Amino acid sequence: MARTETDRAVKIIKDTRGMAVEIGRACGITKSAVYQWKKVPPHWVNAVAKITGLPPERIRPDIFKRRRVP
Repeated sequence: MARTETDRAVKIIKDTRGMAVEIGRACGITKSAVYQWKKVPPHWVNAVAKITGLPPERIRPDIFKRRRVP
C-alpha cells in the first residue's frame, strides 16, 4: 500500500519528539488520542497546520484542494 500525503503528515506528527503532546494540548485531547490517528480529523487540521507548519492541503489533500496560482 502506497503512502499518501495524509500518511506522511501523521508520520511527521508521531515521529517528531513532543509534537503529539503539543497537538494534543492544542486540540484538548491526549497524546494517546493523537497517536491513534490514521488521518488528521478534519476539525483539527487548522490546529495541526499551525503547529507543524504544513499547509492544510498537505495534511488532508482529500479535503483541501491545492490552491492554484493564476
